[in-house]
Amino acid sequence: MDVRGQWSRRPSWWITLSLLSCFGNLVCAQIKYNVPEEVKEGSVVGNIAKDLNLDVSNLAHRRFRIVSGPDDALFQVNQNNGELYVNKRIDREKLCDGNTVCSISLKCVVEDPLEVHYIEVEITDVNDNPPIFPRSEQQFEIAEHTLLGTRFQVQTARDPDLGMNTVRYYTLSQNELFDIDIRERHATKIPFLVLKKALDRERQGKHRLTLTAKDGGNPPKSGTLNISVIVLDINDNRPVFSRDSYSATILENTPLGTVVIKINATDLDDGINGEIEYSLRENLDGKIHDLFKLDKNTGELQIKGNIDFEETDVFKLDVQASDKGLPPLITEAELNIKVTDVNDNSPAIEITLLSSVISENANPGTAIALISVSDKDSGVNGRVICTLPENMPFELKSSFKENMYSLVTKGRLDREVTSSYEITVTATDLGQPPLSSFKILNIQVSDVNDNSPQFTQNKFEIYLSENNAPGASIFSVTAFDKDLNENAAITYNLNQGDLTPFLNINSETGIIYALKSFDFETLKTFQFHVLAKDSGSPSLSSNVTVNVFILDQNDNVPVILYPVSANGSAEGVEEIPRNVNAGHLVTKVRAYDADIGYNGWLLFSLQEVSDHSLFSLDRYTGQIRTLRSFTETDEAQHKLLILVKDNGNVSLSATATVIVKVVEPKEAFAASDIKNTVKDEEENDVTFYLIITLGSVSVLFLISIIVLIVMQCSKSTDYSSKYLQDANYDGTLCHSIQYRSGDKRYMLVGPRMSIGSTIAPGSNRNTLVIPDRRRRDSGEFAMEAREQRRRWEYWRIALFFSLFLGFGQQVSAQIRYSIPEELKEGSVVGHIAKDLGLDVSNLAKRKLRIVSGLKDALFQVNQNNGVLYVHKNIDREELCDANGACLINLKMVVEDPLEIHYVGVQITDVNDNSPTFTEEEQHFEIAEHTPTGTRFQIQAARDADTTVNNVRSYKLSQNEHFEVETKDRDEEKIPLLVLKKALDRENAAEHRLILTAIDGGNPPRSGNLNIIVTVLDVNDNRPVFSQDSYSVTVKENAAIGTVLIQLNATDLDEGSNGVVEYAFGRNLKRKVYDLFKLDRATGEIQIKGELDFEETEVYKLDVQASDKGQPPLIVESVVTIKIIDINDNAPEIDLTSLSSVVSEDSKPGTVISLISISDKDSGINGKIVPSISDSVPFELKPSFQENMYSLVTKGKLDREFVSHYDITITATDLGQPPLSSFKSVSVQVSDVNDNSPEFSQNPLELYLVENNAAGASILSVSASDKDLNDNAMITYYIIRGDAAQNDIASFLNINSETGVIYALNRFDFEVIKKFSFQVVAKDSGTPPLSSNMTVNVFILDQNDNVPVILYPVSANGSAEGVEEIPRNVNAGHLVTKVRAYDADIGYNGWLLFSPLEVSDHSLFSLDRYTGQIRTLRSFTETDEAQHKLLILVKDNGNVSLSATATVIVKVVEPKEAFAASDVKNTVKDEEENDVTFYLIITLGSVSVLFVISIIVLIVMQCSKSTDYSSKYLQDTNYDGTLCHSIQYRSGDKRYMLVGPRMSIGSTIAPGSNRNTLVIPDRRRRDSGETARCHCCSSI
Repeated sequence: MDVRGQWSRRPSWWITLSLLSCFGNLVCAQIKYNVPEEVKEGSVVGNIAKDLNLDVSNLAHRRFRIVSGPDDALFQVNQNNGELYVNKRIDREKLCDGNTVCSISLKCVVEDPLEVHYIEVEITDVNDNPPIFPRSEQQFEIAEHTLLGTRFQVQTARDPDLGMNTVRYYTLSQNELFDIDIRERHATKIPFLVLKKALDRERQGKHRLTLTAKDGGNPPKSGTLNISVIVLDINDNRPVFSRDSYSATILENTPLGTVVIKINATDLDDGINGEIEYSLRENLDGKIHDLFKLDKNTGELQIKGNIDFEETDVFKLDVQASDKGLPPLITEAELNIKVTDVNDNSPAIEITLLSSVISENANPGTAIALISVSDKDSGVNGRVICTLPENMPFELKSSFKENMYSLVTKGRLDREVTSSYEITVTATDLGQPPLSSFKILNIQVSDVNDNSPQFTQNKFEIYLSENNAPGASIFSVTAFDKDLNENAAITYNLNQGDLTPFLNINSETGIIYALKSFDFETLKTFQFHVLAKDSGSPSLSSNVTVNVFILDQNDNVPVILYPVSANGSAEGVEEIPRNVNAGHLVTKVRAYDADIGYNGWLLFSLQEVSDHSLFSLDRYTGQIRTLRSFTETDEAQHKLLILVKDNGNVSLSATATVIVKVVEPKEAFAASDIKNTVKDEEENDVTFYLIITLGSVSVLFLISIIVLIVMQCSKSTDYSSKYLQDANYDGTLCHSIQYRSGDKRYMLVGPRMSIGSTIAPGSNRNTLVIPDRRRRDSGEFAMEAREQRRRWEYWRIALFFSLFLGFGQQVSAQIRYSIPEELKEGSVVGHIAKDLGLDVSNLAKRKLRIVSGLKDALFQVNQNNGVLYVHKNIDREELCDANGACLINLKMVVEDPLEIHYVGVQITDVNDNSPTFTEEEQHFEIAEHTPTGTRFQIQAARDADTTVNNVRSYKLSQNEHFEVETKDRDEEKIPLLVLKKALDRENAAEHRLILTAIDGGNPPRSGNLNIIVTVLDVNDNRPVFSQDSYSVTVKENAAIGTVLIQLNATDLDEGSNGVVEYAFGRNLKRKVYDLFKLDRATGEIQIKGELDFEETEVYKLDVQASDKGQPPLIVESVVTIKIIDINDNAPEIDLTSLSSVVSEDSKPGTVISLISISDKDSGINGKIVPSISDSVPFELKPSFQENMYSLVTKGKLDREFVSHYDITITATDLGQPPLSSFKSVSVQVSDVNDNSPEFSQNPLELYLVENNAAGASILSVSASDKDLNDNAMITYYIIRGDAAQNDIASFLNINSETGVIYALNRFDFEVIKKFSFQVVAKDSGTPPLSSNMTVNVFILDQNDNVPVILYPVSANGSAEGVEEIPRNVNAGHLVTKVRAYDADIGYNGWLLFSPLEVSDHSLFSLDRYTGQIRTLRSFTETDEAQHKLLILVKDNGNVSLSATATVIVKVVEPKEAFAASDVKNTVKDEEENDVTFYLIITLGSVSVLFVISIIVLIVMQCSKSTDYSSKYLQDTNYDGTLCHSIQYRSGDKRYMLVGPRMSIGSTIAPGSNRNTLVIPDRRRRDSGETARCHCCSSI
């Protein structure tokens, strides 16, 4: 069914009867329709065309449309029939947000002529929304003792519909405990839940209800709310322990954190009333809290500190369980913890040292210290065994008293073996596992002189080089003594001997000095004895033998044995026949050196020889032999100078001279006979000497062998040497020289030998033999050890018997005394000497003293009378910490003989301490409704005294509410506070009591405890507001944080029960919570959001005041907030643009836009005055409807002047202060063709250089047009002029789009110098407009003409002439004038003359500018008769051009000159005529050549490829280098010789080698001869 049929029959729309003519052709009207929400899309609302009497046929042509309304258009108009229909789904609640009237304003426009119609569509409500609660579930917490009739506000349902369609009533699901009550407030029905029957949490802790809200629609819609009621518990049950008492057993030293026991208590209450916390009673001993920790949540008792059985074996703990109710309820239980002993204490050792120093000759059994051991553990864990380390000359002797020992020696002591002992006394108990402890005694053994000095070696050997310096030290001996101090102070002396007068020794240091120099050749070895003696009493001594070996030095020069002359010089003559062969022995040089070893090893060498080719000398034997046979040319006599030298470090030498005479064989034989005879005699002498020498050497060899054997047999088995053990000894031989002979290497060692080395007899003296220093066989030490142990065994047996007999006399008795504490200092305890039967007269001599006890000695003994007296004040409680028996053990010693006595002093208690409480004051918090008879435990008093002197009773100060009871626990009295009368907090909120603890002393002592009882309040009073309702007025837009009002409610209760908190009601709209904030503590209502009068004028707030009791009590009130309007809304401008573009030729009054202005404010704040920006050709025209305007033109528009208008429309209200807003309208002015093109310059001058490239651009012209698009699109063309200019214009062309002008011909300055033409610019508008511009072109000259020689000119046309002048002319005579012409102008045509070639520069001069040739001097007879002058004529162009002329000057005699002159003048006239003819021909030829060159150039230019790249330069294989090149420099040029591969781009100098490249010099002027060579690719 058509929707229109449902509401069109009713008078639901109206039309304004009068149509007013607003302005021009603009017609306005207004229509109103109504339509229900949720109608289908496409439903017809009304026929606008019919209702407005519009012609339906031309609605589309007139552009009938809606131009305003919601952004998401809900309505559209049909241009075919004029009907207004629904375009999209309409939701009234979404559009109008609960407003009573919901209407939508539409603006319709019809053009040609313009008509504006206003249509209002009212949306009516339908029941399309059910009631909705803000939350689907609401929860209430109500205490089980809440009074009947108590009301609880339930959240209100919201229904967006209006009138009957909104919420009408509520219903509650069936139940027996609650009912629903409705209260109407501000046309809103608010439901309340009413308690009609008492709650019982134990029966049911939670109730679930359903509240239903229904509206009044037809059919009705409904919404439901789930209500949960939680019944709150009250604290009416005490916690109950699972047992009355608990017990546990733990091992001492159980790890920290170990759980001892877990206690458990239960509470029937719920929530915090049923949550239990566990704790230890506060008045327990503080040590309990240090040792145990009770977890308040789990009830686990954990170990917090170290449990020590020796301190306490049983712990009694009072534990409490309390709930978290207010006030909390508490119950107590007892916990007993027994501690089991473990072996955790190491034995304690106490040592009384009699002496820390003992002589090494002390007898066995000498007492050193007294030792006492103890163990805190009990039973087998406390039994101790005391031991000493093995292999020590000490032992422990036990006393008659358990765990008492004496430390005594058990053998002889030797300080030199062990000078001190660290005796470790170890005490080990018998526990499992056993524990031990130790103490270390440091015993020093004092020295006696029982050791003789000992040398480091049994025998010393000194190797001393001969020629030593007299008085210098040669050796140092050292002895040591194992004793100490004076017993070890050693002095040194030499025993008397044959050589002792030549030696001396330093008695303190042992350094030995030689008083003379020793000679190896005279004395080779000797010995002496050194005596070492200590300074002990009596003194002891020992001696040592020192063997001295003298070492040879090279101090003897070699002696020549043969040849020796008669006068004793080393010179001899040898004769040999001339016919001997090579290798013939001439003679042998013999020599001797007294030194030995290398110093006596001789080498022979030729120092001087007449002919080296004849003779050779053996280096080692001294044999002289011939190297070759003698010849006839060899000399008859040869002289040989032989050098003999030894091999010492500094070699010594001698020379021998041998003269060799070469004789004939016969003479040689004769001479040989004579010589052999002499030689036999000499050889006999030599043999004799050799025999003597051999015998001597053999004897010396045997002696050395014997000495070596004797030394080896007598040497000690310990071969260690202090020198070889010296840390600074480097193990090297000094002064060594190495050389090589053949495959062997030799080392010559100097005289410096290594100390401690031994020279092996018979060997070279420089060979060192290192003695064997290995340890002796271990069997010797094993035998000595067995012997030593046997001796110690004998001493141990003897010592045992001696100590057994003597130790019985050391300990004699034990005495005990008893005294009360707090005795005065000096009070007598007892007469020890008398009680022990000691002689009083020698107590001081026997050193009677106390050697053990407390560090701060409480007792002392008088050595004069043997009385034990009190030395310091004695406090039994400080000493024994309240133990039952307090005993102090003293150890007393008497010497000569040693006696040890043990004295026990028992300290008895006196009543010197009053009972004390751990705290001076104790607080109790007791609720005022606590039942009578409730007991509260008080902290117990402590008394340091024991037994009867301890706390016996308690007494409470007089009062009517409380009394005290006493409970006994393990000999301790625990006081309890008992409530005997009910408390009333309103009558007395606090009670102060005094508890007195009294001990059993005589007279008794007492201590007091202050008890403060605070009566706790219960929540039995509701808060009360100061007013039933509150009202406040505030301006809109008040600052955020502004305090509107402060609520005030009071509660008579105390504490949290009397603390009031404020809150908004739960059923307010969400927006209220966004706008206002209620401080829950102060009750201040502050502005939280922006208040807007235009949205809501009045706010009604439900506020609540509740206390913090459990459960809390609540009271309600209402706050009304009225909003006052202020001018806070700027006017709003609604702009409907009909067109954003207007033609610049539009008529005044043309409509641009429709403008609607509104203001949300009311009254004067909502009245608006519109305005438009100044200086724009537009104005606002008002409509018949208020605040409706049209924007129209009011004058002519010019786009070229202003192409765009930003029109600002301002709307200002009349409020105070006034507010305004603006909107900008952008209007574009469209273009018409009303402007001609314009050139930037007219006329235009162009300066063009001649010889320009044909076809190239010479000029670009540009014109502009103020119009746009086609109206501004310009084309260019050249106007063809008259016949004279037409020829020039034909050589020009112009680009019609860009205006670039091209020259099609080359211009020649010599042909044409100036011309002009006109360019036309035309736009593309309709009709088109145009303008023109004149261009004047000026041709500029270039240097393109070569100078032309006018004179001289020969008959064949060449520039050559002959001039004759008489010989007798003077200097300055004008010979001739060279004339030339250049077609160019300016500098290009300015000619200069210069001589290029002159036969004689001293004769002629040439004027640079005129070309005149004049004589410089007169001619002489020697001057030539003919002179040739080559003249260069050049212009002054940038690139100058030149020509040459030749002038031949002939010098003639005066008569010949005149005649020749006449002839010449005649000929000259003819030649000038010929010159003119030739000039014409030349000019024509040049012109033809010029034209041909231009044509050729154009053809080449047109046919030339644009690709100038070279295949050679593009070669990818080119490596950029010249191959086989050599560079060299000659002068300023550099040359590079290149192989057959040439580099492209190089230039071969003409006439040069083709492989020589001339590299241009590119050196910088400031950088020397640095050059770079650029190479191209090779061919």
